[in-house]
Amino acid sequence: MVKMAIVFNAILIPVDFSLNTEIAVKKAVGLTGKDDTELHLLHVIKPSRRLEQPFKLWAVEKEFEQLRSTIREKFPAARIKTNILEGHSVQRMIIECAGLLKPDLIIIGKNDPPRRWSFFRGVSPDVIAKKTNCPVLTVKPGSAESKTRVILIPIRDFLPERKLEWAVLLAKKYRAQVHLLAIQDRHETKEWALPQVFLKAYHQLREHLHHPIEYSATGQQSTAKATLNCAEMIMADMILVNPETESGVPGFSGYRHISDLLARDSKIQVLDIEPYKTEQNQN
Repeated sequence: MVKMAIVFNAILIPVDFSLNTEIAVKKAVGLTGKDDTELHLLHVIKPSRRLEQPFKLWAVEKEFEQLRSTIREKFPAARIKTNILEGHSVQRMIIECAGLLKPDLIIIGKNDPPRRWSFFRGVSPDVIAKKTNCPVLTVKPGSAESKTRVILIPIRDFLPERKLEWAVLLAKKYRAQVHLLAIQDRHETKEWALPQVFLKAYHQLREHLHHPIEYSATGQQSTAKATLNCAEMIMADMILVNPETESGVPGFSGYRHISDLLARDSKIQVLDIEPYKTEQNQN
């Protein structure tokens, strides 16, 4: 099952020096717990007139200095590197920075749904996960102090090996329970039965985890909504989804990421994990 050992040598955190940054940094440090993990903090500034740019850079450097000091007060061993990029699109700069740094994980803190002038407006975690091939964890204020006790994994029509690898890593890290959710298209005329892929996923997890694997099934058509409904019912703390196909929520107001449906005080964290190429071929 396991193709690679998942280690955290580098974590990329886009920052806006607000509560979003505080949440993401807390999660990063809590997840790694190691001195050898580098936290790469990224801030994006938009191009402006030549006379204004030096002042912008100075202001950001000052914010970074204060942030470094705050982090080290609580986590003295934290290894911190700062990055300032200039561009009109925050999302594009995150993708470019990830391409250069090759982080093992990207963490995005979301306080409220992005407003018109929000730093994270136009930033879609699932798009970033697909473009960078790097898992993206989205967290909200409600999850800042919460522990990860239950991890939910939706299963559809192919074996999500990369999600299963991360589930094993996180379940061992947090000593968490894993819950599998089989999602069947409700237009299917046959009576529902556990597909072979679901049983294979179950047995692979059982080989690596000591806790019993819980499972359930649903016939709802929207994967994202079915996953959220189950997460709330079983009180899950984290859901592992494939970008777009499992984390995208179409609607009258346009396409949204599954995390946008979560309340500000929600403890549910969303981890977008792009499948391996072999998995995509099966899908």
